[in-house]
Amino acid sequence: MALTHEFAWSASRAAGFRECRRAHYYKYYGGWLGWERGQPAERQQMYQLNKLTGMAAVAGTAVHTQLAQYFHMRPEHTADAKEIADRASTMLRRCYMESEGGEWKKSASKYTHLAEHHFQQECVADRDAVAEYGRRFIERIEQCVDGFFASKNLAWVRDADPSLYLFVEDEKSAFDTFDYEGTKVFGSPDFVIRDGDGHVHLYDWKTGRPSKNDAFQLHVYALYARIKWGVPVEEFSGYDAYLQTGDVVKCEITKESMGEAEEAIRESIGAMRELHFDADAGMGEREPFLLLGGEEPDAGDLRVCGRCNFREVCER
Repeated sequence: MALTHEFAWSASRAAGFRECRRAHYYKYYGGWLGWERGQPAERQQMYQLNKLTGMAAVAGTAVHTQLAQYFHMRPEHTADAKEIADRASTMLRRCYMESEGGEWKKSASKYTHLAEHHFQQECVADRDAVAEYGRRFIERIEQCVDGFFASKNLAWVRDADPSLYLFVEDEKSAFDTFDYEGTKVFGSPDFVIRDGDGHVHLYDWKTGRPSKNDAFQLHVYALYARIKWGVPVEEFSGYDAYLQTGDVVKCEITKESMGEAEEAIRESIGAMRELHFDADAGMGEREPFLLLGGEEPDAGDLRVCGRCNFREVCER
């Protein structure tokens, strides 16, 4: 069955749209169908740039994947911190080698292509630099896994009977969606468990620093729980688990805050729909998707451009 272009929303898409609408165009419109032979070279280039990732993201994915395996293997096998960290580190090394060896040229969607390699950054310029750079992310993985196992607030989660699990994200469920007022929404959580009293607890594993978008994301997950499982806000709790430090932060989710979040979602969907077009019919016009909101760039904007995967095709 052929893929068709369709409008969809997620908290991460909304954040990217707010940051730079032109990058949103490259990611979801300009590069669409870029995996097909015969498409314009620019479209293929945008698609390949969209598939770029970074070592920080690869390390985070490795931790998420191995934590999901930890829960899937219980109770038959209970892994310890060393086993989980070793498996995640092996994933990181494999992805690095894929990128270094150019495996992504066979399939940009199946193999890792690091932005560090694509843009020839100094951190991968020679063996010494690579060793130091890689060690940084191995240490991050170990810190995150240690944080998961050391956190007292997660002890009951680690020890809970698997029959209480409501959702564990994996490769199959990572792109789960739900319908919100006629819009397809991507928003599958990391881990959800129901306690003995029936209360639902959702945990979002964080391998990086806190973000101003974290609380909003948990409200989207609360919406997911309400629509998918019929869980009212009174029976739902959402937590950001910052694994590097072991801190677990509960987000205050109320009827009032959910109302505000839903209004923000509607406004974001409306703004994105105003620029939406069918990318199956062509690449469309990029100009309506304003650069960085169309405002004069400041130091913060320049940092955004400096880390953007699409900087080699952008007018900035």
